[in-house]
Amino acid sequence: MSARRARGWVTAAALAVLGALGVLGPAVAATPAPAAAPAPAAAATPSPTDPTDPAEKADKATLEVQITEVSPRILRPGENLTVRATLHNATDRTVANPAAVLRLSRFVLGTRPELETWATSTSSSAGSWAAAAPVGSPLDPGASASVVLELAADDVDLLTFADSWGPRGLAVDATEGNRITDRQRTFLLWQTTDDVPVTPLSILAPVTGPPLAPTLTTSGDATDETVAPDDTEPDTAPTAADPGTVDRLEAATAPDGRLTRLEDALSSHPDIGAAVDPALLAAAASAGPQARKWAETMTSTLGDRDVWALPWSDPDIAAAAHADRPDLVALAARTGADVSTLPVEGTLLWAPPGDGPDRATAAVTGTADADALVIGSESVRSADDASGADGARQQVGSTSGTVTALVGDTTLTDLLVDPDRVEPGSTTATVVQRALAELAVAARSADGDPPALLVDPGRGWTPDAARLDALVDAFRSAPWVRLRPATTLLDAGDEVRGVLPSTAHDDAELPPASVQALAAARERALGFATVTTDPQALLAGVDAQVLAPLQVAWREDPAGRDALVAATVASVDDRTTGLSIASQGDLTVISASSNLPLTVRNELSVPATVLVDVQPRKACLEVGETAPVTVQPRSEKNVSVHLVANANCDVVVVAQLTSTEGAAVSPPVQFTARVSPTIENVGTIVVGVLLAIGLLLGIVRTVRRGQSARRGARTEPEGTGSISLPVLGGAIDDPDRKDPS
Repeated sequence: MSARRARGWVTAAALAVLGALGVLGPAVAATPAPAAAPAPAAAATPSPTDPTDPAEKADKATLEVQITEVSPRILRPGENLTVRATLHNATDRTVANPAAVLRLSRFVLGTRPELETWATSTSSSAGSWAAAAPVGSPLDPGASASVVLELAADDVDLLTFADSWGPRGLAVDATEGNRITDRQRTFLLWQTTDDVPVTPLSILAPVTGPPLAPTLTTSGDATDETVAPDDTEPDTAPTAADPGTVDRLEAATAPDGRLTRLEDALSSHPDIGAAVDPALLAAAASAGPQARKWAETMTSTLGDRDVWALPWSDPDIAAAAHADRPDLVALAARTGADVSTLPVEGTLLWAPPGDGPDRATAAVTGTADADALVIGSESVRSADDASGADGARQQVGSTSGTVTALVGDTTLTDLLVDPDRVEPGSTTATVVQRALAELAVAARSADGDPPALLVDPGRGWTPDAARLDALVDAFRSAPWVRLRPATTLLDAGDEVRGVLPSTAHDDAELPPASVQALAAARERALGFATVTTDPQALLAGVDAQVLAPLQVAWREDPAGRDALVAATVASVDDRTTGLSIASQGDLTVISASSNLPLTVRNELSVPATVLVDVQPRKACLEVGETAPVTVQPRSEKNVSVHLVANANCDVVVVAQLTSTEGAAVSPPVQFTARVSPTIENVGTIVVGVLLAIGLLLGIVRTVRRGQSARRGARTEPEGTGSISLPVLGGAIDDPDRKDPS
C-alpha cells in the first residue's frame, strides 16, 4: 500500500473516532449561523433515530430530499453559494411545516476514503448549520416542492490560503418541525488559486454490439471477411449477418436504442475515445435500414477522435486463454486491424466482465500483439489499488511476462454509468460534485505529478445524456482536470505495478471444449484448402464464422451460443468435402511386389493436388512412395500404388487423401488385404519342375526315335551318289531296288 493511501485511511479513521466522541460537532459549528437565517426549527438537533440510513428509509415513508443543483459547482472566494433541492412527501399524510436545512463541513477532505466515508455516513453529525428554507405551506401526500438554500459569500467562512483548496462536505436535511426526516450528502468544491496540480483524465468507451452471427455458408462463395492462410491479404467483402443478428441490430439502433444513444454521446463529446469492434460496423452495414444508417453515421463520428480497434467480434479472451488457444485472439486482432477503414491508433484487448482477468488471460495481450489490456470497471480487480488512485497505466504480471494494462477508475466510472452503486438516490448534481471531489483529491494527494485516470464505461453502457453532458462540462471547467486522449495513457512513464489473480474463471465464458472445437474446424479447413489452386475462395468467411461464437456478448445467451458453435463447426467442415477415394473391396496379394489400383474423385469446382496415403496396419505389407496427383474439377483419376509383401498375413489397410503437408482431406477408405507371397514362390518352383520334366522327356523321346531297328541296324555305307527324287506319283530310280512284282 502506498504512503498516501495509508495516510488517507489513518485520517478517515481519526475522523470517525472524533465523530463518535462528539468532538466534531462543536468543531465544525465554530462559525455561528447568520442572524437573518430562520433558526430554531431548521437547526434542531437530529432525533436519536436518524432516518438517513438507506435500509430504514426503504422500510418507512418519510419526507424526502434530493439535491438538484449546486451553484457554482466550484466555489471561489467572494462568490455566493446556491443549493436547490426538492422535498417530496412520501407519506400518506400531510406534512404541516416542511423545510430544508443546508449544512457545511469546513474540514478539507484529503483522501478518497474520506470522501467515501462522508458520502455514505449515517452519522447524525453532518457539519454546521449554514442556511435554511421553509416550504411555506403544508405538503400533501405524494406532493413535491422546490426549495432554494443560499449562503452569502461572507458567510462561507472558509480559509483562503492557496493550499486550502479542495472538497468539503455539504448536506441538505429535510425537516418536519424539529425532526430531521431525510438527508442527502454531497460536496462543496472550494478553489482559492488557479495554481493547482492537474489530473489527466481519459474517457474510453467500447463500441460493441449485441451477439452477432454471420450467415453460415457451406461453399466458397461466402461473403464474410477472412484472413488468407498466410495471414497477408484479407477478403474485405461485407459481412452478411444472419436474421437473428439483423433483428438485434435493428433494436439496438432504434431511435432510443443503446447503439443510437452511444453514437449521440460520441458525436456530442469529441473528448471521448472509442475502442471499436470492426465486426459490429460490418454487420450493421449489411443489416436492416436503421442499422445501415447507424453504421454510416457512426463511421463518420469516429473519424475525428481517438479510436482504437478491438479484435474482430470482440472475442472472450478469458475463454481463449483457458482453452489454451490464444492464437484465435491473435487471428481476431489481425483481422480487426486489417479490415478497419478507421484511422485507428492500434489494437486494445478489453477484459470480459466478471472475476479477473487472471494471469493467463493477461498473457493473451502479447500473443495478439495488442498495445494494452483494458481492465474495465465491470471486472473485479485485484490490482494494488482497486480505486485506480495509482493511475490508469499499470504493469501487471502474466504467465508470459509483464503486460501493460489500462485500469479503469471504479468510482468515476460508476458515477458515469450507474451512480447508485456509489451513492444510492444520487442526482445529476450530486454525481457531478462527487466526481469533481474525487479528481480534486487525486490531484491534491499525489506525490509529484498526479496520476492519469481512466473512465471506462463497459460494453453495455447506455449513456444518460444529461448526466454525461454535466460531467464532461464539469471536467472541462475544473482547473485540476484535463481531458486527454487514451493514447496519452500509453505514453506515461510511470511503472506502477498491479497484481492479478493466478486463476479466475467465470461460469458464463465459453467452455474450453467449444473453443477447441472451433479451432480444430478452422485448422481442418486450412489444411484442406492447401490442395486447391484457389485456397482463398474456399476459405472465404471461415475466420469470421469461427470467431463469431467467441464474442463476449454471447455470454448473455449461452444456449444460443452453444447452438452457434455446433452450426459453425458443421458449416466449416462442409467446406472440407468433395475429395474422396472410391470404395475398395478386399484384396488378395500373392506376389512379393504388385500394384494396387485406386480411383481418386474430385467433386470440387477447382483442380486439387493430393497425395494418396495408404497405411497397412501390419508390417507384413509395405507401401512404396507415391507422387502427388492432380485431379481436374468434377472428375476422377486412377492411381497405382506399389505394394511389397513380406510375409503371409491378413492386414487392414486404410487409404486416405492428404495434402502435401500431410493433412487429411478425404474420408478414409478401409479394406482387408490377404497377403500370401509364398504362393508365388511355390508356383514358380512347380512350373520350373514341370518344365524340366518336359525337357527331359523330349530328349528321351528324341533319342529313342533316333535308335529304331531299321536305322540303327544299317551296316553298309550310304551311297555317295546323288539320289533323284521321283516325281509325285512316280517311283525312285534305283537300279538295285527289286521290282515288287
